[in-house]
Amino acid sequence: MRSADAAAIRGGVPADALMESAGSALADELDRRFPRWKRVTVVCGPGNNGGDGLVAARRLAGSGREVALFTLRDPGAYRGDPAVNLERAKAFGLSARSISAPGGLSELRRTLADSDGVVDALFGTGLSRPLEGAARRVVDAIRRAGRPVVAADVPSGLASDGGAIAGPAVRAVLTVGFGAPKPCHLLAPAAALCGRLVIADIGISRRILDARAARFFLAEERDVAESLPARPLDSNKGDFGRLAVFAGSRGKAGAAVLAARGALRGGAGLVTVFGIEPVAAAVVAALPEAMTHVLPETGGALAERGARDAVRALGGFDAAVLGPGLGTSAETVAFLESFLRSTRLPVVLDADALNAFAGRPGALARRPLVLTPHPGEAGRLLGRTARAVQADRLGAARALARRTRSVVVLKGAGTLVAERGGTVVANPTGTPLLATAGSGDVLAGLLGALLAGGAAPRTAAVAATWLHGAAAEALEPTLGDAGLLAHEIADAVPRVRRGLRTATNGRG
Repeated sequence: MRSADAAAIRGGVPADALMESAGSALADELDRRFPRWKRVTVVCGPGNNGGDGLVAARRLAGSGREVALFTLRDPGAYRGDPAVNLERAKAFGLSARSISAPGGLSELRRTLADSDGVVDALFGTGLSRPLEGAARRVVDAIRRAGRPVVAADVPSGLASDGGAIAGPAVRAVLTVGFGAPKPCHLLAPAAALCGRLVIADIGISRRILDARAARFFLAEERDVAESLPARPLDSNKGDFGRLAVFAGSRGKAGAAVLAARGALRGGAGLVTVFGIEPVAAAVVAALPEAMTHVLPETGGALAERGARDAVRALGGFDAAVLGPGLGTSAETVAFLESFLRSTRLPVVLDADALNAFAGRPGALARRPLVLTPHPGEAGRLLGRTARAVQADRLGAARALARRTRSVVVLKGAGTLVAERGGTVVANPTGTPLLATAGSGDVLAGLLGALLAGGAAPRTAAVAATWLHGAAAEALEPTLGDAGLLAHEIADAVPRVRRGLRTATNGRG
């Protein structure tokens, strides 16, 4: 972003115009989302992020709010554009109080207690080490005040280039990012401190930003809307893909039902569950819209000898999902290996189909696949612990995509979709409701439906993860943060798709 700022300035955008745009965007978003706030405390740091806060303070005062303005250091220490904006704030009737002056921190605490909300403009993208001294005490005061916080670009205390939380940091309810998302906005656990993310255009051209992109992108609503195929009035079920779902074993038939339900709710024209007889019976009873194909079993799971029959039966299918609830018996692992050697269909591997290849990701590199591991499954494939995967989710997703030559969907808070070349797309949708049994089975089926409908692997993965998270968000107002049943995620997907169509038509 520093490079992009400099390039924009060289291209003729004045530096003070960038700061004015950033601060104005910050104030505008606060106005839009928190119209009832009357008393706002704005806390500004010593650099350009503080300058953005000074602009926001002036704009907020201009909209009729009572603004209390604090600076981390002596206001007289500002130079350049921040100093200019301090003078503009003063001319507007605002007085800046130094937190570093005697009694300044106590005054800040009293003011915070009487505020409706806080603007955090202490530190932006330049922070590279944990806060200490006066800055740490200010962040602690903001956190203890318990007032909702709107952060300028990056919540203070977070390093913008990763997902780790190295020290004390502000927890925002809204972060207004300037120009483009930063890694900390998208990577857990830092992303949890950013609250709702809004990216504001501050005058840096798309060309300048794209030239500096780090192969790391954020999925947006319009990306998903544009990736979903049109469904003309004269359509028939054959137009939207035939999906085969290999799932379930004795005691785990529900995984097959949920994956098939996710596929049907995701728009697949025809879904057939391939599994042992008890699984087929459960699917028929629970989901009559899905068809079944019985395969031979050994010990309550798929037998290797069924692989040839399965491949022969897939002549009219467009994609397959393998894994939910299959188990990892030696026979089932042999079935999976034989099946993958024999079919060229687009394939989603989930759950036990991933565990079957633990410690040998190279065995999956013979042909492109879509893999949907949670951190534990990713760790087993890579020979790492789940904790190590979580500590570097971006690196783990890229490593697994490279070693398997596949598209990898690393599930979790801020699901990542990685390609073998290193490009990663972060998914912003989802809630704690998704932490429920069967949620991943629904996602696998939904992803398979989009593949069967003709979407490219990365496109299908990005759209499926976005829809899956957005479906849970749609249920959050009535359910809160717990108690979701996985089939409810599937059932909410059509409503989300309808919303996307409405939004797309509205943009016309």
